Amino acid sequence: MYNSSDVFTIAGYDDDGFSSGKKEFVLQINPEKFDIIVGDKKPAPGKKADGDRLVSGEPGKEILKWNFTFLIDNTGVLPRLPTGCSRAGSSIAPSIEALREACVSIRNATHTKPFVEAIWADLSIQGRVSKISARYEFFDNKGNPLRSIITLEISAIAKENPNLQSPDISRMPTMKGGDNLVKFCEDYYKDKNYYIKIAELNNMSSFRAIEKGKRLEFPPIKK
Repeated sequence: MYNSSDVFTIAGYDDDGFSSGKKEFVLQINPEKFDIIVGDKKPAPGKKADGDRLVSGEPGKEILKWNFTFLIDNTGVLPRLPTGCSRAGSSIAPSIEALREACVSIRNATHTKPFVEAIWADLSIQGRVSKISARYEFFDNKGNPLRSIITLEISAIAKENPNLQSPDISRMPTMKGGDNLVKFCEDYYKDKNYYIKIAELNNMSSFRAIEKGKRLEFPPIKK
C-alpha cells in the first residue's frame, strides 16, 4: 500500500503558475540516485588559479537543480505498474511517452516546453527539465522494451523580479495588442536583433505573427 506523501511525482504544466494543463507521471519506486545541486550560474569576477589573469563573471545568481535516476519496469517484479501501462509484461513505450508528455514535449497551448513540478515527501522543485536520458536494459522476445533506467535533471526557474532586467531570468509575458518582439528584445536583452532568434525559439512562422493572449518565452541568451 502506497502513502501518497511518499510517492515521487513529476507533473508538467502549461504555465509558470503551475495551474493549467497538468500531466502527471508517478514513479513506481523511489529514485535509485538523487542529487540536489545548489550553486552559481557564473563565478564572481576574480583571478584564475595561476593568479595571472582575471576571469569575467557575475556574483551570486544561485541556482537549484535536482538530478535523479529512477526505474521504469514492467516485467511484473514491482507491485505498481508504470504510469501509462495497463498490464504487466507489455512494452514500456507508453510509459516513456507519458513521461515525455508530462515534462519535455512541446505543449500545443503554449508552443514551449512544459513547466515542471516534482514532489517527493517534503521536498519539491519547480522549473524545467534540462536533461533527460533513458537506458534500456530488458526486452521481451519480440524486442519490446520492458525495463529502462531514466536519468532526469530539473533546473529551478528564477522567479522574475520586476526591478531586475537581467537576461539570465526567463520571462513568459502574455502578448497584448500592439506588442512586438523587437521592443521585448530591447527591454530584456538590450539588443533588438534577438527578435529572429526569439521567434524561432517560440516556433513562430514570422516574428510579426504575434497572437494576442499567447505567452512567449524569452529565455536567457548567451551573448
